[in-house]
Amino acid sequence: MGEERRFPRTLVISHNVFSRNTNMGKTLNTYFSGWDRDALAQLYFHSQVPTDPVCVNYFRYTDPDAVKSMVLRRRRGAALGERDVHPERADPADTGGLAGVYNYGRNRTPFIYFLRDGIWRLSGWKHSGMIEWAERFRPEVLFLASGDYAFPYRITQYLAKRLGVPYVVCCFDDYYLFTSNEKRFLGNFRQKRFMKTVRKTMEGAAKILTLNDSMAEAYGALFGKECGVLYTAAAEMPEADTEKNGIAYLGGLGLDRDLQLMEMADLLRETEGPEIPKEIDVFSGERDPATVARMKEYPGIRFYGPVAGEKVPGIIRSHKAVIHTESFDPVIRERVRYSLSTKIPECIASGTCLLAYGPAEVASIAYLRKNDAAFTASSREELKVAVKELFGNPERYRIVEENARALARRNHDGGKIREYVRGVLTEAVRNAPENNRETGKA
Repeated sequence: MGEERRFPRTLVISHNVFSRNTNMGKTLNTYFSGWDRDALAQLYFHSQVPTDPVCVNYFRYTDPDAVKSMVLRRRRGAALGERDVHPERADPADTGGLAGVYNYGRNRTPFIYFLRDGIWRLSGWKHSGMIEWAERFRPEVLFLASGDYAFPYRITQYLAKRLGVPYVVCCFDDYYLFTSNEKRFLGNFRQKRFMKTVRKTMEGAAKILTLNDSMAEAYGALFGKECGVLYTAAAEMPEADTEKNGIAYLGGLGLDRDLQLMEMADLLRETEGPEIPKEIDVFSGERDPATVARMKEYPGIRFYGPVAGEKVPGIIRSHKAVIHTESFDPVIRERVRYSLSTKIPECIASGTCLLAYGPAEVASIAYLRKNDAAFTASSREELKVAVKELFGNPERYRIVEENARALARRNHDGGKIREYVRGVLTEAVRNAPENNRETGKA
């Protein structure tokens, strides 16, 4: 036998493309950065443009492709290569009418789920050139970045059987134990159908990966398999700026985070002390017009809109604090119970302290509080104390900063995480039975 290949030929399947500008894109980047580019390809389902040369072999098949394939009965989808990667693109998201369609789709009602999954069932993705492209790449293993629609699970099962290769599933959120549509018409029916597909996929997975210990425990019990923990890697950052001023929020404004920021802005303006900032700098690519309008008009908030990924570290380092917040709404609280924000590793490695405000049982808040790696608060009274300590107690700030950096080194070191991913995928290939290729059924 020849020398074992260092990087197994891996086909990543995800909604979002590798990117330096979106949370999922950046997460995938950190998992596969430094991978042999000849051994990496991605199948993705959003009309974003590739912006990161960590991968230069793509196949894009989008919702419009799916619809057109039904209506026009033509091959759709596109294979993209190195010439299609545009690192200079600051924002790979859609604009114009298509952005409105995706924004509408964010309202995940049972109707939206049924409609989108139904379109993909009837679409011609099997005849789009996707299969031929995957066969030319000759993957040894598939890596599914899972989500809350059924069609990527079915596509993963189909390709794994067709190509005769194992697959690994990585879970980034709680789509399985929680449904926001429980009380809506057809909500429970839709969830049961979705979970039937999920359980079949998980049953065949070589490994299930989760983002934190609490999620690993819960999903291990749900699927009857031991789950691995794959923390999100922190970007490498230089020391924090000597002169740090103000407080910032970076990220999406969904799940009532806009309302949380308004409450925090009110509290800052009401809190006495010359060291307390009176405005929150908000950097967000939020596209909902009503939410953006509220942010722009609200006292105590300076809304800057989207920011290029390469500018994020500088913004974090230049501020005294960065906000992470989760809603206290009962439904949303259950929705994010097992989620560990992808922003947290980047912040705790930066030397700028986090101000974390939200329910104590939510994974992001619990993780930071357990490790004393942020100024945390789970009530308005606790928030007042945390703000005064953050801006008025330099010694406490130093302790929290040191704890945060230590946590980043321990759990979020990019090199360790990439090696873990490589090990999991290599093991999946090594332990896979010898299968003959055959046409699968989705």
